[in-house]
Amino acid sequence: MTLAASAGLALARGNRKAQIAAATVIGTCNRLSEIRTPYGRDGADQMTAVVTQYRALTALIPDQRFSDDLFLRAVNFQAALSYAVSGVSKAFGSSWVQGDALIEVLRTEAYGSGPAAALLRRHPKLCRALTIGTVAWETAFPLIYLLPREQASHALSAVKAFHAGVAAAMELPRFVWGFFGAHGAVGYVLDTRGTPRTFEKAVVGIAGGVVLASALIAREKRLTARERRLGPKGSARLRHAGGDVEYRVDRPGDGAASRTVIVLECGLGQSLESWEWVAEGLARHHTVVRYHRSGYGLTTSRAASGDLLAAVLDEIGVEGEVVVVTHSIGSLSAASYVRDPRFADRVDKLVVVDGTDPALLDEDRTDRRRFGTFLQAQLYTLLAAVTGIYEWAPNAVERQAGYTPDTQFGHVQFVFSPRNVVNSVREYRAVRTEGVLSRLGAVPSVLVVASDEFADQQAALAEKLGAKFEVVHGSAHRSIIGHRHHAEKVEDAVRRFVDAC
Repeated sequence: MTLAASAGLALARGNRKAQIAAATVIGTCNRLSEIRTPYGRDGADQMTAVVTQYRALTALIPDQRFSDDLFLRAVNFQAALSYAVSGVSKAFGSSWVQGDALIEVLRTEAYGSGPAAALLRRHPKLCRALTIGTVAWETAFPLIYLLPREQASHALSAVKAFHAGVAAAMELPRFVWGFFGAHGAVGYVLDTRGTPRTFEKAVVGIAGGVVLASALIAREKRLTARERRLGPKGSARLRHAGGDVEYRVDRPGDGAASRTVIVLECGLGQSLESWEWVAEGLARHHTVVRYHRSGYGLTTSRAASGDLLAAVLDEIGVEGEVVVVTHSIGSLSAASYVRDPRFADRVDKLVVVDGTDPALLDEDRTDRRRFGTFLQAQLYTLLAAVTGIYEWAPNAVERQAGYTPDTQFGHVQFVFSPRNVVNSVREYRAVRTEGVLSRLGAVPSVLVVASDEFADQQAALAEKLGAKFEVVHGSAHRSIIGHRHHAEKVEDAVRRFVDAC
């Protein structure tokens, strides 16, 4: 039925009713095939469906000249969007940028059995170059509209050669027809670039305006969050080592605080607000101190974590025992000072909440693919921060945190601050791991509290530290302190641990 309808569509030049009927049949068969086939659709299926559906819709327009112009421009826009989005999606959170994706695909039974696939498997360097090159050219495809017509034709020919190569290597000939069919529309748009008002210019103008407005709104929200931090109800600051240190102190309302001071160390790229639920509970009986490490929030001092914390404790005038509670990479920050002479006699209890295992961090930082994946994730966060996408699309920060509205606002704006994103990469690369386990393990009493997400990993860390171990069931890495019902379990574990000795 699809073959017959396709032949009818190709022969029905000028017959609008026949085109509508044929395109509708092809589109219907395409949808029915999705029900029959459990593997989903590939790019060629999607492009075929888009082309036929656009033809059926635009053929309803009585003015044939306008109908054909709109159809070709819509197909062109879909083609450019397909290439560019495919390239961008490969660049974020995948193995394409590391050059491993194509090799992995060619090792599968479905796509790696042909002679061309065997040839590429024998030449991994060539395969890696083709993998990275695919990301580059797909992402840059929209630049074809800036090239002179002759060079643009050469570029389209190169893209055709790419699809022919894919068809040969992976035995996917449908890609040839699915995308070759759209190149005629790209050529039409290249030939009519001088037209003052076009579909493409309208779409690009609208999209550019939306992105600009989104970026400006996000920027204003981040400025608002910053002004709140600077305000009378915001966090405190002190001058130290040529810069500022941002911190917050919570004390019991009745003034009956114990001599124990609880210091909360934030995770990678996380704000003071990330500890809000835990701090609220602990501050009923203890003085709770939070601060931002160098480069985060309003902390501009370049001093080490121990120096910053010592300055804060001196500023608020607290003495006595210090209990350090860390989240994620904050455990490595704590390791830099818990055995420091200024703290060694005061810190005799340590709580590690989903802490970073230094051995695993070293593996991640030295493994090209793992480190590349981390950088891709941070780059995506930076892009979301600059364009303001995080304001309109669901994001992991908001899914795994549920603070009161004001606190949630400040936390989200902090995490998506471009400066804090860049500083997260700096800290991830620079934090030292030598001797971390020995220093943390030297603290007399240690408790590891794990999320369900990393329970096994944290159990191994607890064994290395000779620590007690608890799991907050149902929690994830961020939600263990971001959702109130999880955070209350963490607070309870900390309180019991502090009061037990």
